[in-house]
Amino acid sequence: MHRNRTVYTGWGVSLLTLGLIVCVLCAVANAAPPKGAPKELKLGFVDFFSGSAAIFGISGKNAAEWLIDKWNKDGGIRGVPVKMVEVDEAGGPDKQVTEFRRLVLDAKVDAVVGYTSSASCLAIGPVAEELQTLTIVHICGTRRLTEGKKLHYVFRTSNHQVADSVMAARYVLAIKPDLKTVAGANEDYAWGRDSWDDFKAALSRLKPDVQFVGEVWTKIQAGEYSAEISKLLALKPDVIHSTFWGGGLVTFVKQASARELFKHSLVILPVLEQSFQDLKDETPEGVIAMPRATSGYFLHPDPQTNPLQKEFVESYKARFGRYPDYPTYRTYQAFAGLKVAYEKAIDQASRWPKTDEVIKAFEGLTWETPLGPVTMRTDHQAVHAGIVGLSKLSPQYGFAVMDRVMQMPGEQIMPPAGVESPEWFKTLK
Repeated sequence: MHRNRTVYTGWGVSLLTLGLIVCVLCAVANAAPPKGAPKELKLGFVDFFSGSAAIFGISGKNAAEWLIDKWNKDGGIRGVPVKMVEVDEAGGPDKQVTEFRRLVLDAKVDAVVGYTSSASCLAIGPVAEELQTLTIVHICGTRRLTEGKKLHYVFRTSNHQVADSVMAARYVLAIKPDLKTVAGANEDYAWGRDSWDDFKAALSRLKPDVQFVGEVWTKIQAGEYSAEISKLLALKPDVIHSTFWGGGLVTFVKQASARELFKHSLVILPVLEQSFQDLKDETPEGVIAMPRATSGYFLHPDPQTNPLQKEFVESYKARFGRYPDYPTYRTYQAFAGLKVAYEKAIDQASRWPKTDEVIKAFEGLTWETPLGPVTMRTDHQAVHAGIVGLSKLSPQYGFAVMDRVMQMPGEQIMPPAGVESPEWFKTLK
């Protein structure tokens, strides 16, 4: 009896052990890198880590590090760990061209992700094509990066500034349909110029009798706006359109609030959402705001009904002590899109893919993000839905949130592939 029981028990353990071995072998097989895989996938990440624009770049850096840590904990990209090489975007376009060459030629990165400034991305684009380096632009707002260009190695994983301009025009007419006069206050470079031009084109099409009564221009991140605020107060427009961002935006809001500019005009600040947590209760209420180029927002979609959003919001807040803002979502979009493109290319090739195979997989790809689905068109320009609303102070959070939120689908706010924005504006209804 004892012997039989021993044999029986041993046989049972053997079956259990055998089952565990099979499961472990399956897991190892599933986690094993594909044929030809490198020891690691090295990605450059470029954003502002110093200066007045660092409030953008640090948010992006945090999101990138959180994502890569999460991926590596889960096995990297199909068993290949990801290593990030970080570069400060401060210093201007010429410096960034030098840094890009260093990343590619010296650091030997497999791809580069980043670039907040439109000046930077416009300078980097031709160099990425020259060096045949996969480059994923995560923020750079100007439509000039992709519009009318034939790109192979460069992708942008979010809407460009036309989306901001069209959403702002549609929304301002929805809440102030009787507006008559508009003025602009923008920075004098591609992002500011293009945004103002496109907002005027969209609003003129939707409300032909609107009058543009003046405009002021500043240097990038000027930090002193007294003269510009004086001119805007003298113009007394119904609406002011501005695309200030970063530390410059925070300073402008504080200086303009002190002189009650926001009480005299309805102001559109597309990038204001990013500064809600920095301005806290100094944020003026009733300002039209949106996550720039209509990116994600920590309360939309509702984290309680969206698992991906819930994970990101809660994990980011726990690790960094603040809620994710729009640069974090734009960074998430870029890295997530690149990862899914690699995985698709691996599945198609049944081995580690070449750069051209990743590029082919990226074109036409739709991937999920906390804000919802993002689709990469064949012109290497991504399209997705966007939200816009009014700033409203929230006792619950201790800073402003977006109120009276309106969501618009991508096809209503972005021109189709192959159609340049000035022509598309003529079709707006």
